[in-house]
Amino acid sequence: MNQNLLFVFLLCAAQGQAELSGLLSALQYFGLFSNLTVHSLGVSRGQCHYSFETLLEERHKCAPDDEHILHLNQLPPVRKPPFMMKCLQRDMENETASEPELLIMASAKDIVNLLKPIGNATKRHEPGNCVLVHFCTASSLECARVASMVNVLPHFFPTLPIAYVDAYEFGRFNAEFGIVSLPTLMLFHQGRPLIKFEPGWKDSKRSFASFIMSHTNMKTVNPQAIDPIILTRAEMEPLSNKPIVQTDYYLGLAWAFILVCLANFLRQTALWKQLVEMVQRNWRESEETQMEMVD
Repeated sequence: MNQNLLFVFLLCAAQGQAELSGLLSALQYFGLFSNLTVHSLGVSRGQCHYSFETLLEERHKCAPDDEHILHLNQLPPVRKPPFMMKCLQRDMENETASEPELLIMASAKDIVNLLKPIGNATKRHEPGNCVLVHFCTASSLECARVASMVNVLPHFFPTLPIAYVDAYEFGRFNAEFGIVSLPTLMLFHQGRPLIKFEPGWKDSKRSFASFIMSHTNMKTVNPQAIDPIILTRAEMEPLSNKPIVQTDYYLGLAWAFILVCLANFLRQTALWKQLVEMVQRNWRESEETQMEMVD
């Protein structure tokens, strides 16, 4: 009798231990229970524990393998320097134009001649021909918003050629240079596109100047040395600050193609067939009614 009771007691104890182990595992999985040992007593996970042995040497020390404080031992990420290119400085005394201006590209030949390399420089840290190209179109509202800012850039950077390319007219250059949105400013060095800038709604003239000075050795002139009349005129020309309404025939053809494909798809659906059958049935019933009225 005693052996049977002992056997039942041991069986109940084993079953209770298994259930307790499962419960502790579940609590540990959800972070509600920590499996502490004798060596880990007094060590608070996620913070440092004090050591009386090193009180005179260190204020406290931390467990090096604590996952909650590993970020304290990591060094901050090293900030990379900006992508720089070295540009040739044009001699303004030999310039035939009386004042710097925005170069309007009228043909693909003009673009190729503008981006043509000068000298034998093949690396960006070697002095070469730098050109800032503004990709935009006159019918874009966003391009019209930044037009006045682009117009004054040649006056702030008189030694840097700044050109305007109509992305709608010269569409093949968009894929070649990776232009995916308008407006886009791109810096070229020896004919190679190196870095681009896509201005947003909050960007101002200072953002445009900071972009150029951060990636080239160009510096702005003193704004007070620029004639206010020139700055006032640059607000309106050569690029207009009002979008031009143009008829986009390619967009019309695209919509026509979409509508034709949609109509062809609807013709093959069961709903369209039911609709046609209903119209035909109503038409036949109407004709029969009219014939009966005539008779």
